[in-house]
Amino acid sequence: MSSIPSLGGLSTLLVAMSFSVACGNPAVQGTETDSDTGSGSTATDGTSATTDDPTAGTGSESDGTDSGTASGTESTTTTTTSPTTTDSTVTATSDPTDATTTPVTSSTGETTLDETTTLDETTTTTTGETTDTTTDTTTGDTTDTTTDTTTTGEPPLECGNLPVIYRDMKPLHADFGCHMWGNGVRPTLVQSMLGGDGKPVYNPQPGPTLPGYGGSNPQISSGASFSDWYNTKDGVNMEIAGELELTEIQQGVWSFESEEFFPLTGQGFGNNVTQNWAGETYPDRNGSFTTEIHTNFVYEAGQTFSFSGDDDVWIFIDGKLAMDIGGLHPPAMGTIELDLLGLTVGETYSLDAFHAERCEAGSNFRIDTSINCFIPM
Repeated sequence: MSSIPSLGGLSTLLVAMSFSVACGNPAVQGTETDSDTGSGSTATDGTSATTDDPTAGTGSESDGTDSGTASGTESTTTTTTSPTTTDSTVTATSDPTDATTTPVTSSTGETTLDETTTLDETTTTTTGETTDTTTDTTTGDTTDTTTDTTTTGEPPLECGNLPVIYRDMKPLHADFGCHMWGNGVRPTLVQSMLGGDGKPVYNPQPGPTLPGYGGSNPQISSGASFSDWYNTKDGVNMEIAGELELTEIQQGVWSFESEEFFPLTGQGFGNNVTQNWAGETYPDRNGSFTTEIHTNFVYEAGQTFSFSGDDDVWIFIDGKLAMDIGGLHPPAMGTIELDLLGLTVGETYSLDAFHAERCEAGSNFRIDTSINCFIPM
């Protein structure tokens, strides 16, 4: 991939986008319809947009309960073997890498053996007419060494699932409940750096829209309404802790996917029995909420992090905006190529992700990444 021209002074990043039906009109997420089905993608410093096959960026359907994978340091076994002497009819062999009993085989033709062979305090007696005699011996003392450190002497990383803070929002919040609409990504709704509180900062003057974009203006009512999204406020939202379990779907790729991503169903303020701004109710789900993730990872060359879904998604690496697919929109996909961010191999960096589902009719959420270890903060 090639980098996208700068937009709004944000960092360089590659993003590919794909759209499919989220709810209602295939081209629209929200309460309005628009004949223009334009699509767009935005990463930091990105202005170009592509429209892909609607099936791009999708995989096997998951209910979001796939188990994660664990990584660790494999132990090393060391064996010390002492020399063994036997009579001419038994040949003892030992594998220096084997810490367990080693079978020993002798071939004597039609010879009858009636004897006892002793090898290092382990005795096996073979009696009677035998053509092939097998003697089990233990040769020497066994040393089993297990190490809990890496080759550098440091403790192994404690990898885990992605910790999540969900916040349930009421369907008649100024920014939720299908109050707004859009047919594609709306970039630069937040500023390019995390705030001092570790949250995205509202941008009162977002940059230009992407070609073909159609949607309500504004996409966020105000800085005051946006402060409700990722800050717990009594009576305004309700905080609920959770986690996302990533599964290795192919070698070196870990994923979480849900095409019906409603993790707060039956929780918080309850399912959406109250009419939203579009006059709709959804008693089978709780569909107005935000998702907040804070974690760390060790950067290795070639790593990527992809997201596909709706609605708003902002991902910050080392405090800088690295993926910007904000606004109400059908499912859209973005990919961060970490090699383009100027990171140092072997160093630990923060990853902060913020998501919002603002129209209860549909919710898609998928992560694919080659980062194999997320370190709890």
